[in-house]
Amino acid sequence: MPKLKETVYDHNLTDEEREKLGFSLTEEEYRRFTSENAALADLFRLYFHRGDWAKAKEYLKRIKDENYKRDIFVLALGGCLIYSKEQAEWRRKASEYFRDAFEDGSSEQKKKRSRKKP
Repeated sequence: MPKLKETVYDHNLTDEEREKLGFSLTEEEYRRFTSENAALADLFRLYFHRGDWAKAKEYLKRIKDENYKRDIFVLALGGCLIYSKEQAEWRRKASEYFRDAFEDGSSEQKKKRSRKKP
């Protein structure tokens, strides 16, 4: 696996964040066993958790696998369960804010599909 350029360990990861977000590997293990897309997803999750949506969006946009990107985003929103109107409104705002992180890949996928049609 190629060496990762950037990881959560380069962003002042606290012990509390490490525990809450489930980063149990040591920095050495993380760099050795984590893929580039997974490292970007973790950086997205870190900044999403910190409330820095602009920085989180930068990392989300860089994830190449569109399906993985969508899965990570849905998980960050808390899956499919909504318990209150406030939570539903927060998810709506988050979905709207991060929408353009998916537009580039979606248009690329549409181009590929249109080329395959006879």
